[in-house]
Amino acid sequence: MINTQQYDSKAMRPAFTLLEILVVIAIIAVLASLTFGGMSYYSEKMKYSRTQVLIASIESALVQYKADNGFYPQNVGATSFTEQVYVALYGDGALTKNAATGVVTITTAPNGTPNNTTYLATLNPTFKGKQSNVESISPYCIVDAWGERLRYRHNLDPLPDGTPRMANPKQDYDLISLGANGLGDFDSTSESAKADDIKNW
Repeated sequence: MINTQQYDSKAMRPAFTLLEILVVIAIIAVLASLTFGGMSYYSEKMKYSRTQVLIASIESALVQYKADNGFYPQNVGATSFTEQVYVALYGDGALTKNAATGVVTITTAPNGTPNNTTYLATLNPTFKGKQSNVESISPYCIVDAWGERLRYRHNLDPLPDGTPRMANPKQDYDLISLGANGLGDFDSTSESAKADDIKNW
């Protein structure tokens, strides 16, 4: 008789039903998806803010560079990347301007040493932190928080029909990150392509 009562008391213990377990699993899954979605959103927001800060830092450094040298870096040939901006602000050479033509070119020091003047130390290509602002392979270009090259242009004449080729005045410069989607360029007309661009105009 005693043994039977002990058996019955064990059988009566409360336990989770299959339905309750499934409800708990569903709640955990919903909370996990909300957490990861929020993390992804804030990660993108952080990259956007980091790129805004980088562009503001480059603007400030370019003002100092022009004050010292009398000109802004120019584009290399037909490209719109930031090779000469890197050289000007951190550089493994020097920029010189031809007085007659106004063309700015890179003059590498004979011993290959960097410029004596560093205008923006965060452009160090050997930076080992979470986010480098420069590509890891020379010739170096400046990159945004998504690892995409920034675009830069300066001193471009209008097109033959008089249409300006710069958003800012010719004596100034245009600087742009194409944002998370990496689409478009300076003069994109597509709203979806330019929706997340970060620019200095």
